[in-house]
Amino acid sequence: MKVGVIDLGSNTIRLVIYIWDGIKLEKIHNIKRYAQSIKFVHQGKMDQDGMDVIVQTLKELMMIARIHETQQLNIFATASLRNIENSQETKKYIENLIQHPIEILDGLDESLYGFEGIKRNIDLPGDGLSIDIGGGSTELTYFKKNLAIHMISIPFGSLNLGLKCVSDVLPTIAEENQMRNIIREQIDKIEWLSHVRTNSVIGIGGSVRAIMKLQQAIEKQKDSIYHMQLSAHDVHRISQSYQKDSIGFSKLILQVVPDRLQTVIPGALIIDEIMNKINAQQLNVSSYGLREGFLFTRVLNAKVSYD
Repeated sequence: MKVGVIDLGSNTIRLVIYIWDGIKLEKIHNIKRYAQSIKFVHQGKMDQDGMDVIVQTLKELMMIARIHETQQLNIFATASLRNIENSQETKKYIENLIQHPIEILDGLDESLYGFEGIKRNIDLPGDGLSIDIGGGSTELTYFKKNLAIHMISIPFGSLNLGLKCVSDVLPTIAEENQMRNIIREQIDKIEWLSHVRTNSVIGIGGSVRAIMKLQQAIEKQKDSIYHMQLSAHDVHRISQSYQKDSIGFSKLILQVVPDRLQTVIPGALIIDEIMNKINAQQLNVSSYGLREGFLFTRVLNAKVSYD
């Protein structure tokens, strides 16, 4: 059967449709819309324009799901609705107009589902840290022997961090330092993270994939972005490449990941600071994460293998 999930994020709203045969889950459609709902949050509340943008986008994606004869469709929201003061009011308004329930994931569930997706895509090392960078939040999960040991959601992502600190498209050195200070202040508060020392970090989400694509472009690689690795040096270099040649680096971003022009540097800074905090030397990129973990855990409730 065909199953679909709509991920209502702070930066994008994405519909992914899969075929589930009872054993294997195969992704067949991936449709993304840049709603950037976080830009409609003022003084902690989503405004009417933001709600209407979400409604319009969800209606379009739901229609696409019907055209593809999706038999089961789930919609969930992350920090986009979780981290606003009028969360329940916004949820009810949207649900009433689209005539479909929306589940708002709490931070720990988001971390757990991301980890469940990774487990079915990558052979995990003995221990490591997964990082899921969204537009409005970042989820960290420390795992050991295939089990999630510690999980936390941090209330900043690649989009809201950039919107808060960056006045132009790419940050100035002063704005980069401001973002690094915000990241350090938050991660220094995480007691368990101060005791984590691991070489392996697994990244999921669009920001991580964008960083991988930029690294490939720099090295002129042609391999798939999935199951590939970056060194800590690579991540740090990308986080600062714009300083040497901002125009040239902007052109590279526009060639490789044009939709990430404003978010790839904040995303790289988040990864760079976290890897430095735990002395990690290697970043692996997973092609599956939150959406697949959600489907496996909440919808399919069966043993899944992934292509």
